[in-house]
Amino acid sequence: MAAMRRTLVCIVFAFSTLLAQRTESWLGNLAEVARSIQRERGFPMAFENKGALPVDEWRTLARAELERALAYFPKAVPLDLKLHAVRRRDGLEIRTISFAGSAHYRIPAFLLVPATGRGPFPGVVALHDHGGWFYHGKEKLVRTEGEHAALAAFREQYYGGRAWAEELARRGFVVLVPDAFYWGDRRLQYREPPEELRKRLAGLEPGQVEYVRAWNTFLREQAPVLQTWLGFAGTTWMGIVAHDDRRAVDALASLAEVDASRLGCAGLSGGGYRATYLTGLEPRLKAAVIVGWMTSLATTWDLPYASHMALFDAASAHAHLDHPDIASLGAADCALFVQNCARDRLFTRAGMEAAARKIQAVYEALGRPERYRMRFYDVPHQFNAEMQEEAFDWLAEWLGGRRVPEGE
Repeated sequence: MAAMRRTLVCIVFAFSTLLAQRTESWLGNLAEVARSIQRERGFPMAFENKGALPVDEWRTLARAELERALAYFPKAVPLDLKLHAVRRRDGLEIRTISFAGSAHYRIPAFLLVPATGRGPFPGVVALHDHGGWFYHGKEKLVRTEGEHAALAAFREQYYGGRAWAEELARRGFVVLVPDAFYWGDRRLQYREPPEELRKRLAGLEPGQVEYVRAWNTFLREQAPVLQTWLGFAGTTWMGIVAHDDRRAVDALASLAEVDASRLGCAGLSGGGYRATYLTGLEPRLKAAVIVGWMTSLATTWDLPYASHMALFDAASAHAHLDHPDIASLGAADCALFVQNCARDRLFTRAGMEAAARKIQAVYEALGRPERYRMRFYDVPHQFNAEMQEEAFDWLAEWLGGRRVPEGE
């Protein structure tokens, strides 16, 4: 058995070394086709291509183009916010709520309110990650009684073991943590599970880590089906996610405990991707933190391994705007902090740096360079305690807030 383990370690090491040395794009010869298509078109709605167009007109046109690409225009419905449960813990009131996303569904969420101090407080939408982990959503950022054992290891890897929405709320913010479409309570579920899923779950109990992993693998494999079939409905996965995140801003702004003039958002990875769209589309935001998802998309073809699989997206948006261009639509009213992970395998260093320069140029052109910050951290893909503290300081600088004393 020991010899087998040594052999396996050698094989893994040899494969890792080979992978590290490989430089050809994962798309091989097709990478140049994609690169050539992108170069021919460019990003015509980017700030640097606006010409003599006034800034407000450019922003209005670019947002309209982005919303067309997202392709989700549900009829307006009342918010109908409902309170389902309340518990108090560590100076916070943690409410389980839901509100109408559209006529088609409701959005479950946690709402964290400081139990002491005088409101109204600034409000932040905390956006959970993608992570290829669909079984949980809002629970990644907020601890729950009797929570699943799988969450501890996940938080340790990506969040330094912290439920960071709680940490932020203790600093004097009302924090709303919604489930994104296809995660947590909104994940794909069946009355009659398909045979393939039943086989994978056979012999496993819901409380086991292996049970959650099996579900996550299955859900990740079905994501391309979701993308395609939503297309048959004339919409996009990202369109629903972006709409629902803006609906979360509606919910925050409606609360008596919240100062609707002091709203922000933050998120890691897929949460950072969501934060980019929310920053670009939502004029009510005054501060945002994008963590671990900011790159120039044209550098993706330089990666020698597969990346960004099962990503929610609205592909035609990129016919007009690069990813950093979307964030720049919030400039300069929204103070933006981008946190990049220097050892992040999802992006190239050149791509992250190019995106940072692009956003910075917009804030400088608008005369508000102090409202934009970017920092590299010498870590892999994560939002650790140091990063969180700097993110919280950024939000406090632009939105206000105060630390809730321990024991209150």
